[in-house]
Amino acid sequence: RVLSNYFGNIAIAYEDYGYPYCLATTIFNTGISAPRDYSKSEIKRIEKSEENLPETKEGSHPNILFLQLESFFDPTLVNYLELSEDPIPNFRKLMKEYSSGYYKVPSVGAGTANTEFESITGMSLHYFGPGEYPYKSILKETTCESAPYVLKNLGYTAHAVHNNEANFYGRRTVFSRLGFDTFTSEEYMPDISDTTPMGWVKDHILTDEIFKAMESTEGPDYVYTISVQGHGDYPTEPVLSDPEIKVTGAESEEKNNAWEYYVNQLHEMDQFVKELTDRLSELDERVVLVMYGDHLPTMDLKVEDMKNRYLFQTKYVMWSNFDMKKKDKNIAAYQMAAEVFNRLGIHEGTVFNYHQTRKGSRNYQLDLQALQYDILYGKQYVYGGENPFEATKMQLGIYPATLERLESIGNGSYYVYGTNFTAASRLEINKELQETQYISPTQLLVQNVELADGDQVSVATQSNSSTKKVLSRTDYLTYNEDNGELMSQENYQAKKSAKAMLERLKEQHAEQTEDDG
Repeated sequence: RVLSNYFGNIAIAYEDYGYPYCLATTIFNTGISAPRDYSKSEIKRIEKSEENLPETKEGSHPNILFLQLESFFDPTLVNYLELSEDPIPNFRKLMKEYSSGYYKVPSVGAGTANTEFESITGMSLHYFGPGEYPYKSILKETTCESAPYVLKNLGYTAHAVHNNEANFYGRRTVFSRLGFDTFTSEEYMPDISDTTPMGWVKDHILTDEIFKAMESTEGPDYVYTISVQGHGDYPTEPVLSDPEIKVTGAESEEKNNAWEYYVNQLHEMDQFVKELTDRLSELDERVVLVMYGDHLPTMDLKVEDMKNRYLFQTKYVMWSNFDMKKKDKNIAAYQMAAEVFNRLGIHEGTVFNYHQTRKGSRNYQLDLQALQYDILYGKQYVYGGENPFEATKMQLGIYPATLERLESIGNGSYYVYGTNFTAASRLEINKELQETQYISPTQLLVQNVELADGDQVSVATQSNSSTKKVLSRTDYLTYNEDNGELMSQENYQAKKSAKAMLERLKEQHAEQTEDDG
């Protein structure tokens, strides 16, 4: 068997090529290799090819939304499956009405973050090491040119939204190095109680979060949303009591059960797509929404199983609430942002401009590799030798939580009042997290708590990951046992000083009275 140097699914690669080869390849073969003729003049030659682009169109620009749907694809493309009804009628209808096609992705069955990386940066994963995740390698060290960074020049605010925990794939750190201004993970969503039988938060929750992001700013917004409902693994035992869609045709009953579970999650995701586009159609702001699957599901699919004879592609729709000419074409994830920008008259960013001018031209891929190497690993000739992008001071959640007051209800129990609380909110006393019950976005309950004068109190948001680390916290307030109030340390010290002075004056007055007597 010929050994591959590109792994679309690292787990499958270990099975196919063995542990020693895959371990050595993934450890030592990372990053982008330097092109043979890499030099300042070569990069300038590549840059020069972008000179014919027009200036970015003046005036207001629409909101740009990307919706990456977890493991979303068209199951009618699987040769052996028999479905009782179409699980994605809404997405299919949109494909007929708006620009659409196949979406080439860098992975199969896993690798959400790599489709994400390509779609956000315009860079191709093909030139990185086998099975590499830039989120876990180069983006732990540096920032990277991206859609959020280049759109800031046009007044955009960049938001990331994901109904899974913040630390997954290191997004809490990585997104600041991709220029995002806010990141709303599941820990910052008010109600994540509606989950699949496998525990993934359902996607319909994302509609409100996308609107919340757009409503938080005056100018245009770039919102990159990552869904999770369709995530594997898929149960081989029946877990749906009355599935809306029945599935047969797989090689075993267990496989049919897995497909039936997956297809019914897909159907709910399709309903979410309709709900989102229906609401966006009523918005009085212009919006472009690109929707696509990040990769095929983890169903051990082979090329011969697929009617389209290809595993590294899903489907996309470019929807808008204003007139855009329908242009059907197949496109790679790393080319999509440039395509959207071009259709909107936006010509910003080295990599995006490169795709707009050079896509399909001679040496397109070779020059793209050189450009990516220069930006991430080389001397950054394209920027005059210095990376111009600084990591953002990214805010977790659209609106930060605030702590306002405590109300004692006896026996060491307190109501905690404030704003923007979630199920991940925890009262924190002197940096120790307390068992906390979420009641509403403005109210929490803690029990069996002892508060002493001068205690430092805050409300922390705790990660839902296994680390259980604090993601963010409100400003610390100081507990004043004299009146049960929370106040700033400065006000607390001032009150204590005033109280001490009053006590001294009383003592002096008492002593003077005794002397006079």
